[in-house]
Amino acid sequence: MTLVLVANLLVLTIFSGACSDSDRPDVGHRPLQPLIYTEYPGLTPEGAAVRERRLTRQLLEGIADGDWGTLDDDHRRHVDPLLDPQRLGQAITEALLSQDERLWEYVFVSDDAYARLVNVSPAEAQEFVDNQIGGSLPTWELFGRTHSSELPEGGLREQLEFDSLELGRPRDIHGSLTENDEEIVQFWGNRLIIRHADADLSFELPISRIFRLHAPSDPSPSDEEELPLDLQDGDEQGVENSSGHRYHLASEIELSSRLETFLDVGLHLKPQLLRAEEYPFPLGVGTFWRYSRYDAARGRADDDDPLARRFDERPDGLHAEQVIVEVREVSNYGPVRLVELLRSYDDRDHTRVREWWVLTPRRIYLCDASCRDNITDLGALLGYFARQTPLLRFPLRLGTRWGPSGGLDGDGDTFSVDDQWHQVSTPAGTFAASFRIAGTGPLARPNPYFRDVQLLRDFAPRRGVVRRQIFAGEGAREGVDVVEELVEYRIMH
Repeated sequence: MTLVLVANLLVLTIFSGACSDSDRPDVGHRPLQPLIYTEYPGLTPEGAAVRERRLTRQLLEGIADGDWGTLDDDHRRHVDPLLDPQRLGQAITEALLSQDERLWEYVFVSDDAYARLVNVSPAEAQEFVDNQIGGSLPTWELFGRTHSSELPEGGLREQLEFDSLELGRPRDIHGSLTENDEEIVQFWGNRLIIRHADADLSFELPISRIFRLHAPSDPSPSDEEELPLDLQDGDEQGVENSSGHRYHLASEIELSSRLETFLDVGLHLKPQLLRAEEYPFPLGVGTFWRYSRYDAARGRADDDDPLARRFDERPDGLHAEQVIVEVREVSNYGPVRLVELLRSYDDRDHTRVREWWVLTPRRIYLCDASCRDNITDLGALLGYFARQTPLLRFPLRLGTRWGPSGGLDGDGDTFSVDDQWHQVSTPAGTFAASFRIAGTGPLARPNPYFRDVQLLRDFAPRRGVVRRQIFAGEGAREGVDVVEELVEYRIMH
């Protein structure tokens, strides 16, 4: 069956290569999904993606080796058996950090072992295994999301390392709790612990089920090739070596929300990405933006001079006709920066509003007093980030949206980016290819005049916000529609 599918894949590959770009159908990133579903209707979409990827890899390996007879060989050959839980934990961690697909598939229970254990057909066993690997794709893809050029030398393997694998309660083949060593076949409620190499920080990845299988579940190790790990004996790690048993995953590896936040905000990336000359939002000390403010219904008059007009001549409801935003201070705290900004309004009270932003390579958040108090505590910051909505998330892309924790999809989104580029003309110049971002979120808090408002921001990369419209939101007590438009600016690096 595998050779048939691989042959079909080869035909599709040759056919697609013969078509021009204009003739080629839009098949997306999973062109074999209909074929996989036809052959294996019980696969989940994620399981089908795993099957397809394996077939593609087998095809490419067969082409490279010139030996088509090896395509159906067991991909688990020539690797060391996972004799205790800590070896399994090391193998999982290594597979994730190095993005080694062969090792990744090896840590899961094999088709043959599962078929023998629960007495199902080979096809049903393969379907089960592929679905478990497919269910772990979000975790796998999380570790491979970053471009290598953005990582420090050594990448994630220099920052994250295996700590331990904590087994859950032992159970027999039927799932009943047991303390009889001979009856133990599986463990429920396990935790893989990965720690940060330099910070006092650890991440837990839940694993629902791990199988403990007898030796025949895996082929004997070969001297030709060894597992690409410096695995230690279980006894040296304080774990009794379970001679005659093998440990493999029998469920998906769940995401760690803390680790997801760590990687999403970019705390693992090069610190150079936070340099003022590199950052998409210019926030060097001395940078400022001056905006004119006017009622959207009245419009902006070209001869308006807010500084020359008396307070009693200003339109009703417009407290200030200009605002200056300055970057006063930028403090370096390792993988983050704390930026102090001052908003100065030309109203009768000369209103001044100070606010603080915390910058990561991928996010900008408002930083309240609790955030500033814990600015050197990476663990506390991760908890803070997980509860907040970013003001901006990079890289910005057309048509995306985000809400709390920087999530991209789902209900309750706070900010959304228009799916079209905008050319914005202001007194300070015309800014092409600007992002238009709708939503309020935490940006409503620093506004000294209005509550329950909505915002529309035009953001020009490496120039900042060039235009902002503040209008009445649902539940607002009064009509508000004020435009803040860039008049002049200075960018400092």
